[in-house]
Amino acid sequence: MTYRIPKILAAGLLIAVTSISSAQEKLSWSELSADERLVLQQLESQWEELAPEQQERLRRGASRWSQMRPEQRQSAQTIQQRFQNLSPQQRQRINQRFQRFNQLGRNQQQQLRTIQRRFRNLPEEERTRLREQFESQGQQRERVRERNQEMQRERPELNSGAAPDPGVGSGAGRIPHRPMPGRSTPRGQGVPRR
Repeated sequence: MTYRIPKILAAGLLIAVTSISSAQEKLSWSELSADERLVLQQLESQWEELAPEQQERLRRGASRWSQMRPEQRQSAQTIQQRFQNLSPQQRQRINQRFQRFNQLGRNQQQQLRTIQRRFRNLPEEERTRLREQFESQGQQRERVRERNQEMQRERPELNSGAAPDPGVGSGAGRIPHRPMPGRSTPRGQGVPRR
């Protein structure tokens, strides 16, 4: 029985790896176990160039791959093939979601996994309805985002968060500031009474 990862899966593992800097030390190829080297053999020539955190992720992935049953491996290969068939933008979105997920705490990750499990156990019609609802909401959010960006381009003073300059524009519709009679202005200057 061989434990080789298909080239597609190996490439996907490299894509999924993040480049977060860390104080970990690099692993030499010889430090890997025989099973890990067997699974990762296609990466041997690149191994020394990888960041320590990439090496560690690949090592953990190789360990998981070695422990998978044949049907689990087949499922992983199918998922990886689907990933490779996506557009670069779709792959980038998935990688960003993966990175955001990994930045969550364990409790939040567990909650999301529970929600995903519940979703998978729903009847197909219900999953389809929920997907359509989610996509519709996403399209609405995108339209609102685009409108906001358009408004910001048209009205740059909205971008800075600063109040518009009172000297700009015609002044139509503006009420001039007049202190109340008998009160002083902020600088202590008196206002003549009528």
